[in-house]
Amino acid sequence: MILMSSATHDFTARLEDALDRRGNPLSVDALLDLLREASDATSESLSAGEREFLLENTDLTEEDLTPTARTLSQSRVARDRAAAQEQVHSASLSTAEVATLLERHEASIRRSKATGDLYALPSSGGRTTRFPHWQFDDGEVVPGLRAIIPAFPQYTHPLSIQRFMTTPNESLDQRSPVRWLLDGGQVDAVVSLVDELGYE
Repeated sequence: MILMSSATHDFTARLEDALDRRGNPLSVDALLDLLREASDATSESLSAGEREFLLENTDLTEEDLTPTARTLSQSRVARDRAAAQEQVHSASLSTAEVATLLERHEASIRRSKATGDLYALPSSGGRTTRFPHWQFDDGEVVPGLRAIIPAFPQYTHPLSIQRFMTTPNESLDQRSPVRWLLDGGQVDAVVSLVDELGYE
């Protein structure tokens, strides 16, 4: 019997709902099997040199490098990535919701996004614009985002940005960057901390 964490169970339930809404006859297990099959078909085998390097310089064993183990690992990565995307999406607001929250017109929200004063999630495939909720506090927008967000290393996941912005930092008197900025702290102090991420 396989025990799933509540987060995994929630994600599986949401995946089932998403499949049902699309009239897809596949079960979640069948979909994951297809993903494993596809990743196995497209994954390249390791060269002798790559295998030797991994075995000598990491904690991986021969068993970890079998095609089956690699496929399972790729499936876990894909599942974790999808769960992270779902977590970020569920903690975000639409343009209309932000307009209501800030008591502004939607066109004004779109202008703030264009200037960088509001941070929007990267969008693709025609998805609607979503704004992470952490940048709003009691009808107020966290200041300084125009300078802070571009300072993050390219391709930083929105969940990593969220965690950074909402986690207390000793360099900011044990306040999170969000709290620091809302309390009138200097934007440059946060930008300097973000810049350090590029060297970690």
